[in-house]
Amino acid sequence: MAEYVKSPGIKKQYHKIVIKTTWEENMGALITKYTKRITLYKGVLTVYVSSSPLRQELNFKKENIKEMFNTALGEELVQQVKIS
Repeated sequence: MAEYVKSPGIKKQYHKIVIKTTWEENMGALITKYTKRITLYKGVLTVYVSSSPLRQELNFKKENIKEMFNTALGEELVQQVKIS
């Protein structure tokens, strides 16, 4: 199974699923409700939220979010977190 996930196309899809489920499990239903989209591109994890107060709160927790995703992904893929 591990060899199957290592192929480039499968690995990208696997990361998308891990990112989505990790966010939902760790942040809870309320924050997930206000989350529009989460993307990971070239080491930058961008979280799009529809609430300004939530955006401000998440900006204070960027380092924790980065550690959470790197642990879930099993490698240091997230270098920076951007909240939009």
